[in-house]
Amino acid sequence: MDRVGAVVVGGGAVGCAVAWQLADAGIRNVFLLERNQRLGEEQSGRSSGVVHAGIYYAEGSLKARLCAEANARMYELAAAHGIPCARTGKLVVAPAKDDIPALEEVRSRATANGVPGVEMLTRRRAAALEPALSVEAALLIPTTGIVDAPALVGTLARLGEEKGASVLTGFEVTAIRPAGDVFEVTGRRPGGAEETLEAEAVVNAAGLRCDDVGRMADPSVDVEVVPLRGEYGRMSRRHRPPLWLSGRNVYPVPELLDIGEERILMVGAHLTPTFTVAPDGSTVPGDLFTVGPEFRLAPSRDDYETDRLPLDFIVGRAMRYMPALDVSDVQLDYAGIMVHLKGESDWIVRRDERRPSLVQLLGIDSPGLTCCVEIAKLVRKMLAG
Repeated sequence: MDRVGAVVVGGGAVGCAVAWQLADAGIRNVFLLERNQRLGEEQSGRSSGVVHAGIYYAEGSLKARLCAEANARMYELAAAHGIPCARTGKLVVAPAKDDIPALEEVRSRATANGVPGVEMLTRRRAAALEPALSVEAALLIPTTGIVDAPALVGTLARLGEEKGASVLTGFEVTAIRPAGDVFEVTGRRPGGAEETLEAEAVVNAAGLRCDDVGRMADPSVDVEVVPLRGEYGRMSRRHRPPLWLSGRNVYPVPELLDIGEERILMVGAHLTPTFTVAPDGSTVPGDLFTVGPEFRLAPSRDDYETDRLPLDFIVGRAMRYMPALDVSDVQLDYAGIMVHLKGESDWIVRRDERRPSLVQLLGIDSPGLTCCVEIAKLVRKMLAG
C-alpha cells in the first residue's frame, strides 16, 4: 500500500486548485483522484463559464466573502497562464416593473459585498447599451466576465503537476477508511481493478457526490445533495440584426424555483457570450451566446438528456427581456447538473474536529468556478498553515 501526503477526491476546478495549492505548500505526494476519464467533466465543464462578481450572495456568507476577491484574482490568473478569459461586463435586468424590487435587492447585496462599479440604469440607458433588450431597468456590473472552463481546469491541474502532484483519472473512490493517523482510500479503475492509497490527509472536493464521499470518511456527515439540471440553447447574435448584443452577459433578476420541499432563488435563463478563435489564432469572445440555463430537478446525478425541456420553453423565458428572439434563432445545446444541498444556501468548508487532516467541501455550487483558487487557499491554510 502506497503512503501519500494527501488525496484530493474530485477533479473539477476546485479539486484541481486544491491539489495545486497543497503541492505548492510543500505537502509531498499529493494525489488528485477523478472518477471520469477527463478532468472537469461534470459541474466545471458543463457550466456557463461565468466569472462572477459577487452580487447575489448574502452579506457575510462564505460565497460573498470569497467572490469579490476571487473575481479580481481570476483575471490575474488567466493573464499569467494564458487561460482565455474576458471581462465582458453584465446587465442584470428587470423585464417588468414588478421585477424592480428584486433588482434593488441585487444592488443592495452587491453594495454590501463590496462589488465595484455597480450602476443602476433606467430603461432608456439600458436600451442605449443593448438595443435588443426591452426592460424597465437594469444593473450594470462591470467586473463580471467569462472564462474558458476546460482551459482553467487543465491549467490548474498542470500547475499542480509542476509542483509534484499526481493526477489519476478513471479512478472512482469507493471507500475511505480512517486507520490510525491516516486514511485508507480505495478506488476502482475502469477494468474493475482496485487500488488503495494510505493518505495522511484527505480533501473531499467531489462536487455532485460530496455527500457520498463525505460519508465514506465520516458517517456522521448529514447533508443531502439535490441535483439540479440546467438546460441550454445557443444562438448567434449575427443571425438577424434585431438580435445584436454588445458582448455582455445578460441576466434576469433571480426568481424562486420550486424543487420539491424547497423554494430557492435561481438566476434563470440568461445570455452568455462564448469564445471563438480569432484570425490571429487568439481565443476571444465571439458571436455565439448560450441561452439558459433553465433549472429543474435532475432525474439523477448523471442524467443530462432524459426528458429535455422543449426549446420553445427556454426561448420563451429569455423573450421576457429580449422580445425579438424566436425559437428559430436558437438551437438546443448542452445540459449541466449542479449540486444543491437541501436546506443550505451557502457552502460548507469544514475541517473535521476529530480528524483535522480531513477537510470536507460540501455543496460547492456557483460561484465555485470563480472562487476555486480562493477555496483552495482556505484548504491550504487548514492543512498546511
